[in-house]
Amino acid sequence: MMRHRTWHYYDIPISGDGTPVLEQQPPHLLTELPRLLSELTEVSPIQAAYDLPWIEHLVGDSHQPLHATSRYLKSQPKGDAGGNFVFVQGGKTLHSLWDDAAAPRDLSYEDVVRYARAITAEYPAHDLGSLDPKEWMMESFELDKSTVYTFGLETGSKEYPLVMPPSYEEKAKSVGRQRVALAGYRLAAVLNHLFH
Repeated sequence: MMRHRTWHYYDIPISGDGTPVLEQQPPHLLTELPRLLSELTEVSPIQAAYDLPWIEHLVGDSHQPLHATSRYLKSQPKGDAGGNFVFVQGGKTLHSLWDDAAAPRDLSYEDVVRYARAITAEYPAHDLGSLDPKEWMMESFELDKSTVYTFGLETGSKEYPLVMPPSYEEKAKSVGRQRVALAGYRLAAVLNHLFH
């Protein structure tokens, strides 16, 4: 299966210190997710079976804040690749901290079911807002500005990683769980709309 590496994100640039930014070229999340959604009910069953897992994956990616930006600094003139070049304590990058904040990796099927029940109880469905992937990405981008990049212009390194306060990781877990729940509700709403 192709990995389609650039499909997973759309990096809206942020310049932390006046460094010039670069716009991401297609294909990216905001070209591919809308395309897959628009063609899902019109393609062959074989193509739909390929497209549907990608839709599920990309809806989730669009709700993880660091899939929506790259921060540019004089020390990182090509951007930080959604926090992948920001090193934090624990052998992680900022991106992986936010990936792991929502849920641990490699859960069993039973653990996934328990997790889904827990977050839907914690964050019951309410106003889902827009069902437009562009709006989901803008929400993620706003979270990048208000919640993710709250530690200044540091980037850390593998040798000298940033030490994030416990309150930062707790906030990331809370936001991550909320975004996972919202992604699930929105995915269901979009698929219900397409197939009813």
